[in-house]
Amino acid sequence: MVKQNPRCKNGHKRRKLLARLKAINAPCWICLLPIDAALPAGHPLSMECDELTPVSKGGSPTDLTNVAAAHRCCNNWRRNRGVRFVETMRARVFSLIGSPIDPIAFVDAAKAIERQEEAFPPPSQPTITTDW
Repeated sequence: MVKQNPRCKNGHKRRKLLARLKAINAPCWICLLPIDAALPAGHPLSMECDELTPVSKGGSPTDLTNVAAAHRCCNNWRRNRGVRFVETMRARVFSLIGSPIDPIAFVDAAKAIERQEEAFPPPSQPTITTDW
């Protein structure tokens, strides 16, 4: 049996949520930059309805308290990572490049930080065991 995407199942509610986010001119919660609501869906800078607690981790795709506006490129970068991860990475990006001038610069800087961490992981703590 094929599992149906809960976002598709609730299309009307999702469209209403997106319309509400557009009406209040909400900025992207990930990069904090404004979103051009006139851009067509699928454009990297278009507005998407992002779940703060991802659906894959039990979040509701239609609960107003669980959604926020995001650029498509920011939302794609975030995937299903938690809010705390995004906030930490945002602070690191801002400390590295200052306030980004566009969402793509933000995503590029975040990806660069991630690549650097993969190349140079922090030293792990030695494991203390009592096995002799």
